[in-house]
Amino acid sequence: MQIVWDERHGKILVEFLKEINDKGIKYFILRGYEGLPDNNPSKDVDIMIDIGLLADAEAILKTVFVKHGIEYFYPVVYGHAHCYLGMNISEQLSIHIDLIEGYVSKGFEVFTFEELYEHVVQYNGMNVLNDLMNGIMLVVYKIFGYHHAKLKPSYQADIFKAQQQSPKEFRSIIVRIAGEKLGNKICDLIAQKDFDAVVALEPEFTKALKRYTFKTRPLHTIRYSIEFLWQKINRIVFDYKKYAKTFAVVAPDGTGKTTFLDALLDELNFYYVNDENDSRFHVYHFRPELLPNLGQAGEKVGVMKQDTDFTNPHRSKPANPLSSLIRITYYTLDYIIGWQKCVRNDVHYDRYTIFDRYSYDFIVDPRRTRLNLPENVRKFFVKLTPQPKIVFCLDASPDVIYNRKQELALEEITRQISEYRKLANANTVRFMVINAEQAPREMASEAVAIVIGRYTEKLK
Repeated sequence: MQIVWDERHGKILVEFLKEINDKGIKYFILRGYEGLPDNNPSKDVDIMIDIGLLADAEAILKTVFVKHGIEYFYPVVYGHAHCYLGMNISEQLSIHIDLIEGYVSKGFEVFTFEELYEHVVQYNGMNVLNDLMNGIMLVVYKIFGYHHAKLKPSYQADIFKAQQQSPKEFRSIIVRIAGEKLGNKICDLIAQKDFDAVVALEPEFTKALKRYTFKTRPLHTIRYSIEFLWQKINRIVFDYKKYAKTFAVVAPDGTGKTTFLDALLDELNFYYVNDENDSRFHVYHFRPELLPNLGQAGEKVGVMKQDTDFTNPHRSKPANPLSSLIRITYYTLDYIIGWQKCVRNDVHYDRYTIFDRYSYDFIVDPRRTRLNLPENVRKFFVKLTPQPKIVFCLDASPDVIYNRKQELALEEITRQISEYRKLANANTVRFMVINAEQAPREMASEAVAIVIGRYTEKLK
């Protein structure tokens, strides 16, 4: 699904800006405002607001969202940047607006709101930051603290434009925050369009900006730095379960898991206003794979040769009970330990953690992992593994599945379908049954409503 900004988005933005302006909340739009309110080449709108007024602005935004039929609200906090997503599934509408309460990057505020507000101009009746300061902000905040910083061509063009339009003022500001020697060097390189060399100065530039912020606003810098570190640590260490968004997809081979998942992620990317290069969805296959595949590990130590024929999931004979016990223990450890790593990492980047298959295969399809153990033992190990909050169980007639893919015998497909239905019936809160005889888009739309309903705030 293609992400398009249209007049519906424009009306929401215009009304929101009018409301906060009427309430005396000073604001301005950062770069990428060309074409607004009717068109938006960017996927979102970055709005900077006066310090201490975020709660008021958020309340106004929610009110405007509700007025325009937005059903779901999803906030994400990155330091002083609060990203808000509004979604209406029935009308296939999604909008992304960022409210930034002072531009504080990694705990450091190079420019105060008041400093930036001095460079506000009007564009189509909206407050926007002028070209000069937008260019300088790109230099500062797209390089500061990034060890592998990159300036995409559009950023380079905006920086060069700002430098060319107001060379004296541009140089004056850069020199003030970076020091005379480094500041002049950066400006000279920008004038030469040598942006690779500018980026290479990141270590020096970062140190200079830190010195500047500590010198100009020492108490604020200490406070913001502590807040930034605590927010980061708290999110991924102490409170990660609150932010974790997990689900799995299970079904026999031939049910259409891959096609369903592709369609689902396409729709979710639309509602979360992501492009393909900035997806919030991290897909794992079967397990976290923090621990290597047993076949790979065995081949490395020379005790076995890895089987790479994946066309038949039941190609290998079940292992003996002792080997099976070692095998299921190994995989269970991978789930327990790997889950912590992969979920915490995804929480850090506000990504969904998604599994194509899961430990439920130990119960339903033990031959896939060569397990030769009693069912109660296999169920015990499954209970030890962390559980996704949502498990999509794709259900279809065994005959339909067999006609799609003949990797498994009809009898085996029938058995697996029966086992998955038992799991789903035993936990109707976690397991969501999706009719896999529908078209993939219909399946995805059904699942999207479940995911968004579970992980976002329902607006009244």
